[in-house]
Amino acid sequence: MTTALRPLARDRQQLRPAPSWWREAVRAGAWVSGLVVAVLWLSGGGLAALGSGPASLLTSLGRLSGLVAADLLLVQVFLMARVPAIERTHGQDELARRHRLVGFWSFTLLMLHIVLVTFGYALLDRTDVLHEAWLLVTTFSGMLLALAGSGALVVVTVTSVRIARRRLRYESWHLLHLYAYLGVGFSIPHEIWTGQDFTSSSWARVFWWASYAVAAGAVVVFRVAVPVWRTLHHGITVTSVVRENHDVVTVRMGGRGLQRLQAQAGQFFIWRFMDGPGWSRGNPYSLSAAPRPGRIQITAKDLGDGSNRLAGLQLGTKVLIEGPYGHLTGEHRVGSKVAMLACGIGITPLRALLEDLPY
Repeated sequence: MTTALRPLARDRQQLRPAPSWWREAVRAGAWVSGLVVAVLWLSGGGLAALGSGPASLLTSLGRLSGLVAADLLLVQVFLMARVPAIERTHGQDELARRHRLVGFWSFTLLMLHIVLVTFGYALLDRTDVLHEAWLLVTTFSGMLLALAGSGALVVVTVTSVRIARRRLRYESWHLLHLYAYLGVGFSIPHEIWTGQDFTSSSWARVFWWASYAVAAGAVVVFRVAVPVWRTLHHGITVTSVVRENHDVVTVRMGGRGLQRLQAQAGQFFIWRFMDGPGWSRGNPYSLSAAPRPGRIQITAKDLGDGSNRLAGLQLGTKVLIEGPYGHLTGEHRVGSKVAMLACGIGITPLRALLEDLPY
């Protein structure tokens, strides 16, 4: 579908995009954390160790790769914590792309850290690599948990490869992806007990504990606390289910004070319908109509387990929500005209925009 629209005469200030200083703040924060990591490595004698023989060279580079991997892992978690200001500025598609890119770099550096440190210590102890790996895991504090955490991250990374992801149901992939949090959590004891660059100074301890606190706090607040509060506060329930054709269904919902969600046409929510087993699996659906006081709706095609069960929802079914997310909204318009392109069920957010935009 292609639709070209000429907006009604109105204040051009309303066509300007939202302020994007949060974008620069996120970029600056990433660079600052990377700089701090480099300073910690240098202050711990990382550069001097490069010229102190093969063993020191490998372990020093292993320390650096481990530090950067840990930093990127926290950045990766923060990017998908759905912090509202950042999500509105970047948009979920851009955040997901950066999350994927940062994740693969973090995983690659983590594997490099393990290999370099193991080979470096093997040279230092003058033993074979397998024996050294066994000693590291069984004698260093927190290493068993770190090994379990690395295994969890391997599962997440492998299932995120496009070929593997296509073979998994969305619900299965999403559940496996949550193991990344285990990977991060299991790595902490190893870092604070045996990580030289994590405990070398009070400044290092403050930096790493603050970094973990920010990442964990963002996840707890914006992925757990805020959705739970909004769900309880607004009391959203299913008011009607309309089958548009043999494989497309529209679900209309009502609740208290829905205008305070500040949802906009073009945005989406993560929906969980409490209709029985499997309700905890969230599915993203765009609003298919402009939000109205006390009413929101979605339209979905039967493409998987989540969308398949929509047609069987009973009136009064309670709904848990996360969102609103996305920046495909009118406030991001930069011109006076609008061109919309969509196909299939992807038309739903544009249908909502057609109701909402002035033209």
